[in-house]
Amino acid sequence: MLSATPKYSLRDYQIEWIEEIFASWAKGTRCVLAQLPCGAGKTICFAHICNKFFHQSQKVLVIAHRMELITQAATKLEKIVGVPVGIIKAGIKPFPDRPIQVASIQTLIRRKQLPENIGLVIFDEAHHVTASSYRQLIAHYGDSLILGVTATPRRIDGQGFAELFHKLIIGVSTDKLIREGYLSKFRLFATEKTISTYGVAKNDRDFNSRDLALAVTTQVGISEVVQNYLQYAAKQRTIIYAASVQHSKDIAQAFREQNIPAEHLDGDTPINERFEILARFASGKTQVLTNYEILTEGYDCEHIDCVYCLRPTESLTLWLQMVGRGLRTSESKSVATIIDITDNWKKHGLPDDNYQWSLEAIPPATRHIGLRKCEFCSHIFRPLEHELKVIEAEIDENGYIIRHHRAICPSCGSVVTFSTKERDGATHGRVRVRFAVGRITELVEINLQSTSSIINQVYRFIKTQPSILTPEKIYSAIFKEFIEIIDNFTLGDWRRIVKLVEPTNTISTKIAWELYQEGKVRHQNRLAALAAVEKRQLLELEKLKNRKQKPEQVVGTKADVATLPAVGNPDLHRKYASAWKLFLSRCHHSTADFLHQNAGLFSVQDSADYCNVSIALRNVPELKTQRIHLKEAELSAALTEVFGKKTFLMFRLSS
Repeated sequence: MLSATPKYSLRDYQIEWIEEIFASWAKGTRCVLAQLPCGAGKTICFAHICNKFFHQSQKVLVIAHRMELITQAATKLEKIVGVPVGIIKAGIKPFPDRPIQVASIQTLIRRKQLPENIGLVIFDEAHHVTASSYRQLIAHYGDSLILGVTATPRRIDGQGFAELFHKLIIGVSTDKLIREGYLSKFRLFATEKTISTYGVAKNDRDFNSRDLALAVTTQVGISEVVQNYLQYAAKQRTIIYAASVQHSKDIAQAFREQNIPAEHLDGDTPINERFEILARFASGKTQVLTNYEILTEGYDCEHIDCVYCLRPTESLTLWLQMVGRGLRTSESKSVATIIDITDNWKKHGLPDDNYQWSLEAIPPATRHIGLRKCEFCSHIFRPLEHELKVIEAEIDENGYIIRHHRAICPSCGSVVTFSTKERDGATHGRVRVRFAVGRITELVEINLQSTSSIINQVYRFIKTQPSILTPEKIYSAIFKEFIEIIDNFTLGDWRRIVKLVEPTNTISTKIAWELYQEGKVRHQNRLAALAAVEKRQLLELEKLKNRKQKPEQVVGTKADVATLPAVGNPDLHRKYASAWKLFLSRCHHSTADFLHQNAGLFSVQDSADYCNVSIALRNVPELKTQRIHLKEAELSAALTEVFGKKTFLMFRLSS
């Protein structure tokens, strides 16, 4: 039975997580790695596990790699277990007789004499455990039970955990925690043109820090950072993730110049000063906290309203750790704000995506020499030979020639610029960062909401498709079936659709973004094609009017033409004449008069479950004022009554 103080009582999903850990140990699995999302209460959970060991008179050693994690764990342990906890850290007085010790990995590994008779060793933020220092400790405590806890059991270098842990326990999903109110909902603000990392060198972990800082600071002005905050997150308590130490300091200074209380943290900030800064931020005295590689793991503050990311990263772990800081709930926060001017959210997804974790190693990515990525639609392509022509060149500070090129994306038709560098043995084939000052455009909110009616229609349609179809063919069928309303699909709709089609896909947001953009392009192409058809029909109708025929040959023709609306598709109006007349009778008389004189059916897509109706409007002087009275919801309801099924209405201007 797990005991709990009233303030730190366990939730159902936490109890299940803990029970599964103990069940694994009971079955003889000594080394267990357990995953639980950011903000789900990992520290509280392992404190309760420690409490059970303590009451069984067994000693516990908790190991962390940062001071914030050490003090946070010690505080929670003392409150839940109810006894003083020893801390093994340089500069802190030790209490070796205390049954629960929280240790710094850096200090512990240098000690010749390690704590003895340990029943349980816990590794906080256990995705670091593949480092040799952690391996040594696991080997040393060969008779102890081992527990690793982390929100993100993955390393960017691809190393797995199978050699160290024998069981991976996956906790509740972030998506479920948000739906049940344990974590905060969030809004996303991003840009069309994100920070380009082309030419930024990489090591086995992430981007080279020096090159990355150069790429970010030359593309995003500090004043833009402040302006975006004032426009989209004003007065919100915000953590900013910068690209370098100096970048972080400069941003904090810029905020202070605007009379916004801001402070900076990095790895060299003295411990006492660091605690004071964090305390001021938690109390609200500091409104903006900028940092470089500090507040990415384990920082527990429920009052973070906004996460502002200025740091591109190749690490899924780092990205989820950063955005996870803002998902804790509080009484003063109804929804969290995420501002990302990088492509992290497109590349790695959003916190509520369906991530698949494993103990196994991730195979290294294959290098695609010569391939380019379109920054607009993310399509990967190889430039044609003529597109490698140099359009501009410059010499860098080391005397090497940087050549700039321009290619056309074969997917979306956008112009893609890229650079190649003069090859030289001294550079080892590396392309240096290209300066792209003023690259970032204005932020926009990415619509992550979904429409139940659209999702229900798509779900029913997917159910009618053969199970043997690939996801690509199902998406193609969706485009074809819903082309009339595909422009209304939000990114939130597409994210849910991807989860319906590919429930185990780990990059659902990336796929959804590509489908969202493709839907926009297809819809625009269709409108252009329909406009061309309408223009041709109008020309044919004009020819019919102007054709000189004998009176007996035009009897009836003139009458037919006269009764048809001036715009739209004449054939459709002949087919749906009674429906159009009934529709007008359901409208307010002023609306009916306007539509009778200036509108006509442009297209009707009639399926078994619903109907899509497109009405063309003549561009007349009174259109601007009249459109105010054309309430599409009421007109859609009238059409639904006429056709006897759910009908969606769309207006378009006639050419």
